[in-house]
Amino acid sequence: MAENQHLLNQLQQLLSWKKSKKFYADKLGITEAEVSELLKEIKGSQESIRSEAEASSYIDALEDAVVKYEEDLAKGTGEIIFNSAEEIRSLDELIAKCKIDTEKWEITKYVQNYWGNSKTPHWQVKAWMAKKTTEQVFQESFVEFLKEYLPTSTYVNGPRYSGKAIGCLVINKQDSHLNKLDIDGDNNINDRFDNIVEKVEIIVDQANLSNYIDQVFYIIGSDEFNSEFTGTTTKGTPQQNILTYHESFRRICEHEIEMISLLLEKTNNVNVIYVAGNHDEFVGWHMITWLDAYFKNNERVRFDCSPKYRKYISFGETAMMFNHGDAMKPAKLAGIFPIEYRENWSEHENFYIFTGDKHHEVSLDFGGIKFYQIPAFSNAKSSWDEKNGYTCSKAEVTGFLIDFEKGMTNIFKQYL
Repeated sequence: MAENQHLLNQLQQLLSWKKSKKFYADKLGITEAEVSELLKEIKGSQESIRSEAEASSYIDALEDAVVKYEEDLAKGTGEIIFNSAEEIRSLDELIAKCKIDTEKWEITKYVQNYWGNSKTPHWQVKAWMAKKTTEQVFQESFVEFLKEYLPTSTYVNGPRYSGKAIGCLVINKQDSHLNKLDIDGDNNINDRFDNIVEKVEIIVDQANLSNYIDQVFYIIGSDEFNSEFTGTTTKGTPQQNILTYHESFRRICEHEIEMISLLLEKTNNVNVIYVAGNHDEFVGWHMITWLDAYFKNNERVRFDCSPKYRKYISFGETAMMFNHGDAMKPAKLAGIFPIEYRENWSEHENFYIFTGDKHHEVSLDFGGIKFYQIPAFSNAKSSWDEKNGYTCSKAEVTGFLIDFEKGMTNIFKQYL
């Protein structure tokens, strides 16, 4: 065995000369057949070494590599498997290492498994992806735009403290459908804007007669637009509008600037709260997010842009819930109010729920929880309204005066 290894070593040294088998046989004192056998052993040994090196290189390559990446564009799904020598500690780290296109995909779920030991750890992550909807892509790009947006709002002086009892005013702007096509031809959108501004101003002035209005809770969204940019409701029901989407968005945002500026003149603080409607869940959110950027230098106006469907507000001894009213019945809203607001429930004496959606007035009492469904802010009638007989309820602006200690002390109404 030792002699054979010695011959192998000698032959390996002679191979660099690149001579014939006879030459190697004469130098080593063996036959050409024996040289052939030695050459086979050398070749096998080299292939083994190369194979081990390639395997090691392959394993190293897989330590930080995507070993599976599949996209099914038809179904809008994707799947990734990633091997790593270190634990993936966050979703952002996974996205970066897998080079996932976050403008196109979002991670819906991922799991991580470990095997190996402390000397040679191995981690594998499996992630599932879903293709982003058009609404998501637009929404994210809109938010990125607003980060660099420079507001142009001017400062508005508020009223001085009058010494009267402190109160707040709730202006729950439900179902204004500002760009809805009216089949009777009443389609001047500026008249709609002016009418609402005029009636709101009257109500605020009335409220200021009895109380110092420290806060206004101004609810927007809730079908302020008649449709999404698609020309349909959020779920896809076609709608008829009087303006293009882009023109409607611009002019309704300008209307809200006028509304908020008016409220800042007449009250100390303005809280603008987004409540999603069933006609404009996305475009309503875009509107309040833009308004938030526009007024971001004004400390007296605050925005709640959260997409949550139910919003809760506390003012003095009063707790309030706001919801559009399209998905849940009054009794169910009253049932979940104390559960969802349980951390603050015992701090209050008065409880109110405010909704819209049905375009007519309803008031109920659920064991001390007062429920108010207010009429629409719009008189516009579609052919569907005409066909189903939804033409008799008058549009009106409703304002609720909430005293800091006593709760609701007055309800103001102005017909549109």
